[in-house]
Amino acid sequence: MKKSLVLTLAVALTALSAAAQLHIADNPRYFLDGDKPVVLFGSGLWTIIPDATIDIEDHNSWYAKYGANANRAALYSFCTSVGDGNGIAPWERTGPGNARDGKPKFDLTKPNEAFWARANAYFESCRKHGIYVWLQIFGEPFVEGADERWGINPFNADNNINALPGLPGGSGSGEEAFYDPDNAALMAVQDALVRRLLDETVGRHENIIYEIGNEINMDSVTRKAKAWQRHWVEFFADYGRDHGVKLLLANDTRRDLFENDAAGFPVVNHHGFHGINMAREEKSEIVRRMYEAVVEDFDRYRRPIVNSRPCSDPDRVKYNDIIAPESGRALYWTYFFAGGHIVGFRTTEESWKGGDTAERIIQHLRAFIDTLPFVRMTPAPEVVTDGQALCLVAPGAALAAYLPEGGAVTLNLDAGGARVTAAWYTPETGEWGETETFEANGPRTFRAPDGAERALRILPAAD
Repeated sequence: MKKSLVLTLAVALTALSAAAQLHIADNPRYFLDGDKPVVLFGSGLWTIIPDATIDIEDHNSWYAKYGANANRAALYSFCTSVGDGNGIAPWERTGPGNARDGKPKFDLTKPNEAFWARANAYFESCRKHGIYVWLQIFGEPFVEGADERWGINPFNADNNINALPGLPGGSGSGEEAFYDPDNAALMAVQDALVRRLLDETVGRHENIIYEIGNEINMDSVTRKAKAWQRHWVEFFADYGRDHGVKLLLANDTRRDLFENDAAGFPVVNHHGFHGINMAREEKSEIVRRMYEAVVEDFDRYRRPIVNSRPCSDPDRVKYNDIIAPESGRALYWTYFFAGGHIVGFRTTEESWKGGDTAERIIQHLRAFIDTLPFVRMTPAPEVVTDGQALCLVAPGAALAAYLPEGGAVTLNLDAGGARVTAAWYTPETGEWGETETFEANGPRTFRAPDGAERALRILPAAD
């Protein structure tokens, strides 16, 4: 997949009349589900919806038991784990004639009701397990040149009976043709797909964050991709007005377009912003650069920062960005302490069931997060007067610090002598240390047990 010059359009929705609808909190780093504060950390099997061989309940209960509250999934995909076009698609395969995979051609005007039944079952299962869905609708891999990509895409001219103008057959790239808002016949099919998705979900599945496209080239290959995105901005706005809901659009990694339309994009997909090679970078550099990137972009855009491809799952296979558990902890914990979220993905069932290292990172982070009033907290580097630590603070209510390298740190606890309790937490094991009670009045030095990676929580003492 391309990792530069990319575009992802994400859409977080909130219904005006819904009591329990995901929306942005007053502290715009975070979300609320009704009145429940939400910070997103999780993973998910990318192709779970179209791959009917995967047991949805098995998958979602796996993630939920580790405290993950977010999945990233594609609405439909034919390039990873649903090889050779064997996955179910949003359209029926009616023929006449066979597609490149030897099966009947698609009719892009006939919805596949079995597909929508499975999609709804997945969304409902996620809600039952407390999982929010980061849902990718289209994606660059579907249209890139290759036998297993554009070669099996339903929009490929060899694979459907609809004779859409301008779309090539064969296995070369379909990018230039697919991202063309001026192709009325093509856009009618795309519009129908997205409209059906919104009809199925708005007011029914409030646990979804929509991503209209993944890694869509904005530059030399796809000249009309920016105009194609604007088509969807207008589409979602029109749908919201027509149905009495407020659809909140978000953009990702194309800074110039984001800045031009910042008011219309309340969620930032941090996919691609940082440019860090997670497999090779030193832990300290991961922490520094990730923290600076998240804080900088929040200061610029004042909206939730969500990384949807962190390259951080230690159990993933067939990728060159597999990282060690220690680096994975640094990435996830740094994102939280920078006020951000991570919704990653697994690419194959083997990488999902092949280990639980990534899940345990999330599990231990979630256990720490759930003891904090995080929806009121903001990054506060000024609290650190000596040593190395990342800090989140809710004045008068909580302070949390992350020491990725352990050691000692001096924190300014000028709280007018209020009594507080402090406890160390071990990110690797999820274990709490003993609690210390003292008066918070000026700088105080804390030393991590054993000098190792630790997190520190300071809360008001109980009366």
